[in-house]
Amino acid sequence: MKRKFMGVTLLTMMVLGFAQNVQAAEEQSSHKELAENTYRLPMNRSDKAEDKKPEPRAGVSVSAANPNTPTKSFVDVSSHQGALSVENFKSMRNHGITGIVVKLTQGTWYVNEHARTQINNAKAAGMKVSAYHFSEFLGAGQAAAEADFFAAKANEFGLDKDTVMVNDIEKAEIRNASNTADSQAFAARLNQHGFNNTQHYASLSWLQAGGTLDGNALGMKNIWVAAYPYSVSTENYYQAYGAWQWSDSLQVPGLLGGVDISADYTGAFTKKKVEIPQASSPAGTTAMYRMYNPNSSEHFYTQNRGEAVILQDKGWDYEGIGWNAPTTGEKVYRMYNPNEGDHHYTLNAAERDMLVGKGWNYEGEGWCSGGENELQRVYNPNAKSGAHHYTLNSNEKDNLVQQGWKFEGKAWNAK
Repeated sequence: MKRKFMGVTLLTMMVLGFAQNVQAAEEQSSHKELAENTYRLPMNRSDKAEDKKPEPRAGVSVSAANPNTPTKSFVDVSSHQGALSVENFKSMRNHGITGIVVKLTQGTWYVNEHARTQINNAKAAGMKVSAYHFSEFLGAGQAAAEADFFAAKANEFGLDKDTVMVNDIEKAEIRNASNTADSQAFAARLNQHGFNNTQHYASLSWLQAGGTLDGNALGMKNIWVAAYPYSVSTENYYQAYGAWQWSDSLQVPGLLGGVDISADYTGAFTKKKVEIPQASSPAGTTAMYRMYNPNSSEHFYTQNRGEAVILQDKGWDYEGIGWNAPTTGEKVYRMYNPNEGDHHYTLNAAERDMLVGKGWNYEGEGWCSGGENELQRVYNPNAKSGAHHYTLNSNEKDNLVQQGWKFEGKAWNAK
């Protein structure tokens, strides 16, 4: 413990309270949807020439380097992107994109000629690889046949059985009342082939009132929904679903043209879960776990492994040990904003009291400050959640400043 100023009972109350805060913030954000007429929907993505129609309105071009966007978790590619190189995928990773979904097949007649290269090069770049099938099925029988075709190509291209396999159901000509049952039949057939992780991609209109897909029947977290806002912000919408495709026009250095980009709310399409170790630290110190929320961009810091595990189970990423805090010294105060779901940490009692006066919750003394190493504090004036970041790494601090963050000096000291 940080010393014995925080007993087990208080720490337990803080952990439980934090879990409740996280749940409340998630429930609030999961219901956020784009206003009517502020977005467009995907269309005409079939590889059949006769299916192609002109887009009614162009997409908004978004730079991969732009920090003021929804979460950039994973992209999806098809033959249109060509034989992407390892360096192309590393360029994506350099911008925080850790997953790729490769189109393998369409109907029972089409195979992406670049799929094998895209899969192998993405793996070589350290990306998590998933696969999608553009569905044309009408009825359970056709759904099973297309699942057979999809699974055969996944096996041929060396994809593991735990690969996320996506039913891309968006073709207007197959939209009917049996779409949900047919999608269930597709997933069941993939399961018979050993692929037991099926997700369903669809335009938002297919899932709204009057649509033909039942999100509850398919499992809301098994759905990857698409809706492209005409103006992007840092807001992550549609968190009731498993993932949200928010643009088809992400510009990545080294790639010609735009790619589809999505926020991953469950981690299904991105990094695999890393076990959080019981960390050790030098005598007189306690290790501080560093956690990251890919949906809100908030970093959270705690000396309590149990609290870190709670967050990981809710979709946060474990990023290792941030620093070693002394067990005695000046107290670092921990604050929580129940409106934005954000945490703040400060040595300054006046700053703590000012935030309490503005509606923040005081959650106690988080840890102690002391030692020869300084943690740097930077501020993102464009973010609502995750607006402050604290780091020992001067390169990380300088990189954030180059992206528009404001350097605010020393946060506290560490061993």
